[in-house]
Amino acid sequence: MERLHQFAENYGNQDGAEPCGNSVSVHNLIRLAAYLDRQDLRDKAGKTLTAFSERLKSIPVALPEMTSALMFYHNSPTQVFIAGQTEDNNTQALLDVVRARFLPGRILAIADGPGGRAGLLYRRHETLSRLRPIHGKPAAYVCRNFACSLPVTEPDDLATSLDDGNGLKKVGDDDNL
Repeated sequence: MERLHQFAENYGNQDGAEPCGNSVSVHNLIRLAAYLDRQDLRDKAGKTLTAFSERLKSIPVALPEMTSALMFYHNSPTQVFIAGQTEDNNTQALLDVVRARFLPGRILAIADGPGGRAGLLYRRHETLSRLRPIHGKPAAYVCRNFACSLPVTEPDDLATSLDDGNGLKKVGDDDNL
């Protein structure tokens, strides 16, 4: 731990016009841990955050990217898994719904089978390997706080699921915005 702390102090302890390498590394470790379901990567990110804890407590504005990573570390990201073939128009419609929304830190993966493009993820992420299309239609699974909703196959249902859990109101939902 002392070596990590020494490294953190000597190399990049402030974000400037570009974030320092440590800030980017922590963020990437957390995202990679979520994609691959790897606790060891999350633990490494936690150790780096611990090494920077004094600076983050006293001057968080000096490390905005790492502060963002710290929030990401403590708040489970929205994970959206779509079980279906990438080329399928219905899969693309579900992807369009996800990509049209601002979901900070979201994880998006296509579960297209062990022989598909997500082969590595299938071998590394236990949950992903269990997802299947529903009645032959691509299905979207929305996961928050390490629990997944029931799968949906319609873009409108996916939009509702994402919007309901995002804490955002739709325009027109409340006249007293």
